[in-house]
Amino acid sequence: MITQRFARLAAAALVIASPAGAQSLSQRVASAPDGLVQFTFAARAGVCGNGRTFISTGPNSYVGSFYGTFDESVRREPCANGPVRVVLNRADRNVIDVKTYVGPADKTAGANDLGAVPAREAADFLLSLASKTDGRPGRDAIFPAMLADSAQVQPQLLTLARDQSRSRETRSSAISWLGRDGEERNAAGSRVASALAEIAKDATDNQQVRRQAMGVLSRLDRGDGIPALIEISRTTGDAWLAKQSMSTLANSGDPRARTYLRAAAGRTDLVDEVRTAAIRGIGHDYATSDDAAFLRSLYPKLSSETSREAVIESLVQMGGAENVRWLTGVAKDESATSRDRRRALGGLVRAGASTADLVSLYDGTKDADAKGAIISALVQSGDKVAVDKLISIAKTEEDRSVRRRVITSLSRSEDPRVKALLADLVER
Repeated sequence: MITQRFARLAAAALVIASPAGAQSLSQRVASAPDGLVQFTFAARAGVCGNGRTFISTGPNSYVGSFYGTFDESVRREPCANGPVRVVLNRADRNVIDVKTYVGPADKTAGANDLGAVPAREAADFLLSLASKTDGRPGRDAIFPAMLADSAQVQPQLLTLARDQSRSRETRSSAISWLGRDGEERNAAGSRVASALAEIAKDATDNQQVRRQAMGVLSRLDRGDGIPALIEISRTTGDAWLAKQSMSTLANSGDPRARTYLRAAAGRTDLVDEVRTAAIRGIGHDYATSDDAAFLRSLYPKLSSETSREAVIESLVQMGGAENVRWLTGVAKDESATSRDRRRALGGLVRAGASTADLVSLYDGTKDADAKGAIISALVQSGDKVAVDKLISIAKTEEDRSVRRRVITSLSRSEDPRVKALLADLVER
């Protein structure tokens, strides 16, 4: 009996004597009183800040993503490498706010300071918090976890990204970080790509989340997500998903994406909106002269007005002498639809056509709609040659509807010659 009692007392003494450090971070936070609780941990390489107003996730204070106030005075401040300091605000034992700082360690006034904790434990705690906490605090808990040194966060991020019970903002943050956590992601790029592809293909999921998953796929290092995007576009029966995946591929300069877009644009069996998305994608930022030549050759084979419009608009955006000549040809082509001709005319200035080209086009057509489109282009040009031609049209054009249109356009001009012309017309 005495021996058993002694054992119980010894065990109790051990519990009482157990240091706070033997508790997990989660337990220490949970046992803290309501109000502010803070802890610090080591930051990963390249993460720095001034401890108060900004954090850089790039290699120094001039590169990377800045969070907080950033202006010229901040540029002159040193960007210190860690530690990360997280301040939680708790009410009724729930976390209602998460704030993150990096740089010279300090204590927030009134905060219960738990001191330095292992970085991996901090990341696990914060991602667990994100998985259980609704709204902004859950979303904001992800960011400091991503700053933790040597933390293996990919599995938790994937779980958060898939969890449809979480808020859209929390899932979006997790998906975004899956695309930026380079070192760990590179070790298992195919696993991340597969998970993001499954999110994108899930018709029951939120469309904004699905669209973001495709966007991150297109940005994965080494083009790890491109095959998945191509497979989605090639096999899906969902027109929305096919169109979105095509548009996402258009934002990639990966040669596989460019080849796929050209092949898709040439297919006659695709739904028109999907084929049109491929055509527009070819004309995006990575367009080449070969892409322009491909679109010009594709145009006469297209029966859809929306797909022809996509070709015209793409070539207008690309610009250049060859595309200007082609657009001029469409504008002059009497066998083309009036809408296609107007689109070509309307885009000539943006494509780089000279005012002299526009004047020549006006003089060579009798079509009132075409004249109206050229007048709009001349007004957009606004140089002396254009204004001279507009004044001439206002004086000599026989078609009254065209004259009225040019006079209306000129009424907004501050050119003294135009004001004199309008005053003369009023007196008549």
